[in-house]
Amino acid sequence: MLQTVEAIIDEKGILRILEPVDLPKNRRVIVTILNEEPTEETINRAVQHQNIALLEKRQADGYAKFPPKKEEIGEWETEQEWGEK
Repeated sequence: MLQTVEAIIDEKGILRILEPVDLPKNRRVIVTILNEEPTEETINRAVQHQNIALLEKRQADGYAKFPPKKEEIGEWETEQEWGEK
């Protein structure tokens, strides 16, 4: 499987991928460094993706550390609206 993703790399060698990558397991990669600077929009997308990934990891870690109790889940079930009527 070959997949191309856009990323930026800073002068310290830190690589930031601009979009989420969903893989079934770890993969080897080849990085081609282009001879052009990223645009401001590209940098902002990379930072935004990095922040979202960090928040998702924190949330997953929190649920793993403190899983919801069965009675907590059902408590709000009658308030939920799934769009089905």
